[in-house]
Amino acid sequence: MITYYWQHLGEPLSHYRFSGHSALAWITTALLFAVIFTFLKTAVRLSRKILGAAAHGTAAWPALLDKAARQTKSWFLATLAAAAACYRLAPLGPSRALLGDIVVTALFVQAALWGHAFIKASIDYYRAQSQDGARSTVVVAVGLIATILLWLLLTLAALSNLGVNVTALLAGFGVGGIALALAVQSTLADFLASLWILFDKPFVLDDFIAIDAYMGTVEHIGLKTTRLRSPSGEQIIIGNSDIVKSRMRNYKRMRERTLVFTLYLAYENTHEALARATIVIEDIVRRDRRARFVRAHFTDYQPQGLAFEVAYCVGEDNIDAYKDVQHAINLAIFQAFREQGIELAHQLAVHAPLPGLTAKEAS
Repeated sequence: MITYYWQHLGEPLSHYRFSGHSALAWITTALLFAVIFTFLKTAVRLSRKILGAAAHGTAAWPALLDKAARQTKSWFLATLAAAAACYRLAPLGPSRALLGDIVVTALFVQAALWGHAFIKASIDYYRAQSQDGARSTVVVAVGLIATILLWLLLTLAALSNLGVNVTALLAGFGVGGIALALAVQSTLADFLASLWILFDKPFVLDDFIAIDAYMGTVEHIGLKTTRLRSPSGEQIIIGNSDIVKSRMRNYKRMRERTLVFTLYLAYENTHEALARATIVIEDIVRRDRRARFVRAHFTDYQPQGLAFEVAYCVGEDNIDAYKDVQHAINLAIFQAFREQGIELAHQLAVHAPLPGLTAKEAS
């Protein structure tokens, strides 16, 4: 019955022609397009369900492939379906060649989207898994370079497929690249310096560093600048090329902070008091578990008093915690000296004479 009606319906439709093909051929092509497009959409949905179910396991690959598969665009599936449906209608020669070029170009663009999504998902996964700031920054840099290379290679491949002379294009890009590099020399220097920072890792995120007269905690390492948060609260922005040329201190990588200072005791102290001072200082430092005693010696006779050199180490990389230990030890030394009768030196301030007066008149 269906065949009967189709034959009788097809007879009048075959008399109407559009662009050299009958209306029946166009209707058949449209139905074929709908069937192929529906089949492709269904296949994509099923693959996403399979990958989505596998992504709940311990392996990372299914989750990465699932995120890449989600970038499958409907226009790409429509292009494939239309090309397959219209293949019979396109005559041999330029028409079929054009149809093939459209399909291949769409495939290159879709491949770039898949690759970009896969790289981004990989970066997000490794950043979430990594507890090391250095590894995180390197992964971001590698992902950026991989994305740029992916789009560049697929663009050149698509242009080559369309008949563009890629060799001449690359030669032209080479000459233009030299001119562009000269125009953006400082920006390019900052970019290359950022790669050096990311791969050589003199510092990473959350490190407390000092660059010349500036110091702060690293908040962001960009392609052009690095941002620090200073102890007083303001943000310091420094060009990456300037960082490479500067002297740098990384306090985060200190195993210990060594504090060396000099105490001046009064000449009025007895021999026993001076000998007891060293024991008192050592005992105070050793009682503080955050510090490690190094030495406390009577080192010199100075006009302002008897010099005692004291040194101890603090196992704190945070500047505030380090200052807390120093504060506690200084208070304890002051109190102990008062209790033990050990007198600190009192240095009188020496004022310069006023202009126009002799030293005798000023006195």
